[in-house]
Amino acid sequence: MINLNQKKGFTLMEILLYMTIASGILFAIISFSMQIMEVSKKSSDMQEIENNIEYISNKLSLTIQTAASIDDDDSNFDDDIGTLILNMSDIDKTPTIFYLEDEAIYLDEGGNTGIKMNSDFTKCTQLRFAKVETVKSSDQVIIDMQCEPINSDLAALKQSLSIHTTISLRR
Repeated sequence: MINLNQKKGFTLMEILLYMTIASGILFAIISFSMQIMEVSKKSSDMQEIENNIEYISNKLSLTIQTAASIDDDDSNFDDDIGTLILNMSDIDKTPTIFYLEDEAIYLDEGGNTGIKMNSDFTKCTQLRFAKVETVKSSDQVIIDMQCEPINSDLAALKQSLSIHTTISLRR
């Protein structure tokens, strides 16, 4: 005699329940992975801005410290779109000019074509110079610089980095 009450497989309801649970777990894993990738992209964009500001700041510091003098007449101080003109000991590098144009910071040495210092993924919105003169020490330049990402995600979050530093000429 055959017993019809023996179960030998899964019912349709059990299979649907397992598929629902498995798809929920899969959805959570994929959603979590997408969030990690988005945070990683934003982090790398901020790192790009930090690298740009560090590079420009180091170049400004080294150049100002080795300059013979500051051209007060032609430099543009106390303006968000500042220009700093330095007279260098090396005649081939005189004048050395730092300036902001079209949301990029440029370096022009010896009257050559300016070299863009920030990457294409960042824009610089402020480059302000101020000169400080004291009787007992060499001239100093105060620099305020602000850079932002071009990436629309970070721009929407209003992420930007600023730097404020003072550099002395070595005489």
